[in-house]
Amino acid sequence: MDDRFDLSFKNKEVRVWIYIMVPSITASVLLILFTEIANPYINLIPAIAWTLYYIWRFFFRRKQKKEVANTA
Repeated sequence: MDDRFDLSFKNKEVRVWIYIMVPSITASVLLILFTEIANPYINLIPAIAWTLYYIWRFFFRRKQKKEVANTA
């Protein structure tokens, strides 16, 4: 059970998720509420942010695996 997920700010993945997702969700909600744009593409802002997070996470985990392999 060494691969348990730590849901705290000590975990870099949680910090990056919050840094990316909270501003994107806030921006999309504010755009929906305070503009009269009836554009369905505003809903893509969180989806793009989510995709960027998982791309970053892929490279971050790959880097971690390489570091573990180099130390072993």
